Amino acid sequence: MIRASMVCLSVFGLVACAGTAPPVQDGSREAPDASAPPRVEAETEIPRRPTDDDVMYRVFAGEVLGSEGDLQGAVGEYLEAALESEDPAIAMRATRVAFAAQAWLQASMAADRWTVLAPESMAARESAVLALLATADYAGAELHLQKIIAMAEDKEQAWTLASGLLGRSANPDKAESVLAHLLETSGEEGSAIGVHARSRMMARSGDIPRAYELAQEAVSMQPESVEFLAWAGRLALNLGDQEAGLEYIRGAWELDPDDHDMTLAYADLLARSGREDEARRLMSDMVQTPDVMLTRIIFELSASDIPAAMALYDEFARMAFDDPFEKAFYQAQAAESLDLLEDAVSHYAAVTEGDLHVQSVARRAELIAMRGDIDEALRVLQPLRRHSDPQVVEEAFLTEARILQQAEDLQGALDALGKALELSPDSIALRYSRALIAAEVGQIGVAERDLRFILVEQPDNAAALNALGYTLADQTDRYDEAEALIRRAYSLQPNDPSITDSMGWVAYRLGRLEEAVDFLGRAWRMENNPEIAAHLGEVLWQQGRVEEARDIWRQGLAVDDGNPILQETIDRLEAEL
Repeated sequence: MIRASMVCLSVFGLVACAGTAPPVQDGSREAPDASAPPRVEAETEIPRRPTDDDVMYRVFAGEVLGSEGDLQGAVGEYLEAALESEDPAIAMRATRVAFAAQAWLQASMAADRWTVLAPESMAARESAVLALLATADYAGAELHLQKIIAMAEDKEQAWTLASGLLGRSANPDKAESVLAHLLETSGEEGSAIGVHARSRMMARSGDIPRAYELAQEAVSMQPESVEFLAWAGRLALNLGDQEAGLEYIRGAWELDPDDHDMTLAYADLLARSGREDEARRLMSDMVQTPDVMLTRIIFELSASDIPAAMALYDEFARMAFDDPFEKAFYQAQAAESLDLLEDAVSHYAAVTEGDLHVQSVARRAELIAMRGDIDEALRVLQPLRRHSDPQVVEEAFLTEARILQQAEDLQGALDALGKALELSPDSIALRYSRALIAAEVGQIGVAERDLRFILVEQPDNAAALNALGYTLADQTDRYDEAEALIRRAYSLQPNDPSITDSMGWVAYRLGRLEEAVDFLGRAWRMENNPEIAAHLGEVLWQQGRVEEARDIWRQGLAVDDGNPILQETIDRLEAEL
């Protein structure tokens, strides 16, 4: 089934939705996301200096130890290399390896060396702050935060970053004290920017009610700030106050009615408040770009008005736009939402060039595979595999692997990803995809190596932490190691249902059944996923709560009666439904 969530109307969720896409970090943001791992500048931005043989030996030793899973050994070798070398790239690598091993003292030393060798690197400063916070060195963290604020061109974004970093501290009181001192020494204490920064930090540390109070105060001090209004609206919605959230978002929209995303977010809130006609008028008054037409069609589908959605689809076909390829792409997505799959294939085929070409070819291949013609789907992908852009080649292989996986040719999918990794061995997306399939077929060594590779590159990658932790909990007896990984993922994304499910599953493996039921029940309430139903039902069954288990399993089967994990669980426990 084509899901209506293909296009998201609301852009103001406090926590981003977790999807199935590989966890690739996006370095294109104007302001760094404090929930993401420390940023890494492109290699061309890091000056290279001559490196002696001893340093290179240590680097090589660190790489070998890391590839073998000995992160602590790799940390030691890399830290020695960083301290001996004048190359900031080595210090950067040492920092990332130490983060992956959660060796915080060594991480703070490596990051400090990185800031010495690359004093203008914002990524180095961010890494230093995070490592120092992990070692409870708040004074040291404050010094680097002062530099971050001084270096930033946009002060509002700088304070948002600083507060976000502090919000990751294990000691909220200490972090708030540091922020208060930074605001006092900078002259921002009591200012709207300062109050907003404190709100951001409170939200990041989990105190949403206090964050909302501060956000309201910032708005009262600076009511013409679109950012402050939008932030207050996000917090209000997170707390379940839809009326206040709507009012704040409306205020932000009125200040900037030409903001495309803001308008769609406001329309979404109107619809969720039962004011569908107002939402329709708002969207119909917008400039009718192809993506707006698609959004309107999906809106009518969500309102169960299929005739209205079809009428808009027909109207869309008659409209003329400057970019015919953009129109064809969004027409294809509209056709998918209406289950007109042959129309969708035809429209995607019309996108023969431009920024949306690669995405269109890949999706066209997937739709062709869905109708059972795997060979034709792979043939459609062949030109992308011969493309001059490595990113395009990577996307072709990822799509091929998805097609083969859905066709239950898991070995074929692994072979495709293996070929791709021969071309792009450092690809996070390829390694993540291969790790998941390898774990599915029981190749635990392959899965673990790929996921640990990712965690060296991106120590705070919650998806990789969770995938590795769950794999170890589910398919080995390394439960304590698994729990440490999953808890780290949970600290980064506590509202992710898949991570919450993993928390419950590892608790079950460790024999803590009540705790397992608590986490798994919470995950099920977040998302009615059949795999979560399988896990929750199994724990309830082991507690002797067999009727509750059967009820959960029935609900899971109602979502997907062909889910293999759910069916295997029911068969293994010989449960009669």
